[in-house]
Amino acid sequence: MATPRIKYSMMARIRYEGRLIDVLDRIRAIRMVLMVHIEQDLGEDKELIKITILTPYPPRETYLAIRRLCLGKINELKDMQLQESTLTKLLN
Repeated sequence: MATPRIKYSMMARIRYEGRLIDVLDRIRAIRMVLMVHIEQDLGEDKELIKITILTPYPPRETYLAIRRLCLGKINELKDMQLQESTLTKLLN
């Protein structure tokens, strides 16, 4: 029997070097990530993004795992700060 998956979204501040589109594409390539949206430009090489995931696991732990994976694998990504107060459970 399949486990139920729930959709969540959370904002994150990122610092990067190089092309933003490359960083966002690599974040989107992570298996549980559904969408990555740019919410606000915070200045040179900084962005506020919204990450939407679909997961059967607890959301905070999933976002922390995604953060660790991003910082370890994406060379252009210099920092990712999750804004845990923006964690939202999405319907459907």
